[in-house]
Amino acid sequence: MVRSSAATPGQAAEGPGREAARALMAQGRRSAPVPRPTARFRNAIEKRFFVLMSAPGFIVVAAVTFIPICAGIYLSFTNYMPTDPSLKFAGLLNYRQLLHDSEAHQAIINTLVFAGAGLAIEMILGVSLALMLARPMRGIRVFRTLFILPLMVAGIASAIAWRSLLNTSMGWGNYFLSVIGLPQPNWLASPHTAMASVLLADVWSGAPTVAIIVLAGLLVVPKEPVEAACIDGASSFQIFWHITLPALQPVLAFAAIFRLVDLFRNIALFQIMTGGGPGLSTSVLNFFVYQTTFVYGELGYGAALAVVLVVLMAIPLLIVFRFARRRS
Repeated sequence: MVRSSAATPGQAAEGPGREAARALMAQGRRSAPVPRPTARFRNAIEKRFFVLMSAPGFIVVAAVTFIPICAGIYLSFTNYMPTDPSLKFAGLLNYRQLLHDSEAHQAIINTLVFAGAGLAIEMILGVSLALMLARPMRGIRVFRTLFILPLMVAGIASAIAWRSLLNTSMGWGNYFLSVIGLPQPNWLASPHTAMASVLLADVWSGAPTVAIIVLAGLLVVPKEPVEAACIDGASSFQIFWHITLPALQPVLAFAAIFRLVDLFRNIALFQIMTGGGPGLSTSVLNFFVYQTTFVYGELGYGAALAVVLVVLMAIPLLIVFRFARRRS
């Protein structure tokens, strides 16, 4: 029996379409270019462009950061002094001396008080100034420029200016107090006002720094949630607390980290304004490290103090990092 070669209507309709599709797929496979090794290499370079471009800078920063840190940690376990250039391993002798050094304890307390009070005051004032500078009003650009001016003044120049302003006999501060009939304290020579005077000088330049950072964040905060809250009848405080402040948390964390590092490493204000005095009332750990290392020549003990300073600085920074990551 001869089998008929006639196809059913459905097969007649599907046959040519399937054959055409198969032909196109086969042609696409033949015409698709095979990736060459050079193209793969180029794609890999393009994907890692920013990593490759930042690698030299990272290497330089690592070299100038980790090498001195490692050298300082090594020196903290020695009794190295300029008068005795031989490096003798002393173990934990310098750290035991630190545990019994009352001057170092006072310097640590002063450092924590200065950094904690300075950060709290500067963050509150900085956020307040940023909210004021973010409001649309006439001449706002002039006010923003005026608040940037303290950032352009060098730390040493700022310390000299504030020492002159708070001078007991010729300073403008006591002059204005005498005009309005108030007592004129001895700002920099009294243990009750010396730390507050240095803190005032630091806030003068630190609060505008926080204000500029927070202002940059305020200007890019989405306006839609704020407008929706205004329509729902929310107050200004509710809008700030529930909408603006959560949106600014990464910016606030960056400002806090930036100011904490600067507060812990500040030495010019103390060296020029008070010299660590009167007594030990303004002797912070950074200034105490400088005196121990370069004035008294105890490089091993100074390195141990510097290690403690780095640890004290790292603890609040890690807390801020953890808080910012949890909130983000």
